[in-house]
Amino acid sequence: MLLEAIRRSALRQGDKPAYRCGTASLSYRQLWSGALRLAAALKAQGAGPVLVWGHKEPAVPLSFLACLLAGRPYVPCDVSCPPARAQSICRESGASLVLACAPLPPFGDTPVITPPAPAVLCAPGPLPAWEPPCAGGAYILFTSGSSGQPKGVRVTLANLEHFTAWFLSLPAMAETAGGVCVNQALYSFDLSVADLYPTWVAGGTLFALDTACQQDLTALYSALAESGGTRLTCTPSFIRLCLRDPRFCPQLMPRLRAVFFCGDVLPPRAASALHQRFPGARLVNAYGPTEATCAVCAVELAFPLPPGPCPVGRAAGAAVRLCILDEAGRPLPAGRPGEICLVGPSVAAGYLGGAPGGFCTLEGSAAYRTGDQGFLKDGLLWFSGRRDRQVKYKGYRVEPAELEAALLALPGVRHAAVLALPGPGASVAGLAAFVEWAGRPLAPAALREQLARTLPAYLLPRRCVSLAAMPFTPAGKPDLRALKEFL
Repeated sequence: MLLEAIRRSALRQGDKPAYRCGTASLSYRQLWSGALRLAAALKAQGAGPVLVWGHKEPAVPLSFLACLLAGRPYVPCDVSCPPARAQSICRESGASLVLACAPLPPFGDTPVITPPAPAVLCAPGPLPAWEPPCAGGAYILFTSGSSGQPKGVRVTLANLEHFTAWFLSLPAMAETAGGVCVNQALYSFDLSVADLYPTWVAGGTLFALDTACQQDLTALYSALAESGGTRLTCTPSFIRLCLRDPRFCPQLMPRLRAVFFCGDVLPPRAASALHQRFPGARLVNAYGPTEATCAVCAVELAFPLPPGPCPVGRAAGAAVRLCILDEAGRPLPAGRPGEICLVGPSVAAGYLGGAPGGFCTLEGSAAYRTGDQGFLKDGLLWFSGRRDRQVKYKGYRVEPAELEAALLALPGVRHAAVLALPGPGASVAGLAAFVEWAGRPLAPAALREQLARTLPAYLLPRRCVSLAAMPFTPAGKPDLRALKEFL
């Protein structure tokens, strides 16, 4: 089991770094002893989900592990989350406790505790007794919702264990898991799951890049050079950022042997450029939604790439069974495009409160209808777009309706519509907001400032267009086709 495997790593690795971020670090001994002591405190506080507030402080991943040891699902919430949204997530998740690993805005009536400093938690002395928890919730992650409200996905410990085992079965990941994994994603983004648990199970070191570092290329390259990274887990948009500078080369990361992509579309040009820069690194392109525990299939790319888009995974050896369904929910033969459906043990336990979505049962097994279009051919899965307006941006799943709802809630907004800005290949470069104002329009900077009070950064519009009059379809909805002329 996952927790027992991490315990064995801790006993085996001892003082080896389990986690590094900037100048802060945790050894395996410190990680395990600190998590055990914090877990005992969490058990004494009661039951139910725990919201973990912070960024990439060592106390944050330590708190995640403590929650798992205590049998209490954690709800990761990054400090970049607007306070109003964080309070909504706390309320919707049913969190009965907040672990504040960083300064915290007002959080209503939910009890808040600050975890003791890692040095206190990890002090020498007897450790609390530990028994593996019964199978239950591991974490709750919130995704963008088509109704304008984020939806919480309930991922179980069994889901997490299955994902970790599958991830470590991939040859490129198994080869590098015991080295240094460089983490790009926020811990409120499910791609980080591929960093945390496989690394600790394999006895490797997780090297985290905080947001400040990623926003300064000089600081970023300095951190990458310092990391000694053997594996990099990231979104394609992050690698495209890195490739802009010739300093991103083997001299910077001489030990890099694998790159794991997930979260959005990988343009073939970016993949080829990375291969040219790092010919000794294996590039793995993966696919999977939060609702199926981070990723469910992957494929190691072979170069030179054939014409067309990159495949997103192999059917053989996938963490779940991959099905392509027609409009009526019937399986389609290989080569026929349809809706991608995932069936098997990685599929999460559903949305909080039974919110509607793609969770279903297929042939007696848990399944999730993704809303993604694709097809299976020659044993490979190919992604070809969405059935609805949902897009992937910087790895995040974005519902334009959520931004539209936030726009319509602002004073002075008469009508609003949102479109995705096209990026390289089939990728998304951001969101464009179209607004008809009842009075004097706000400047784009002022509009984004107002939206930032309730929305995370990835949902803020990159372009803001003020309209004298919103075009409408005969059905009375904003005419999105007409609005594309403004892009």
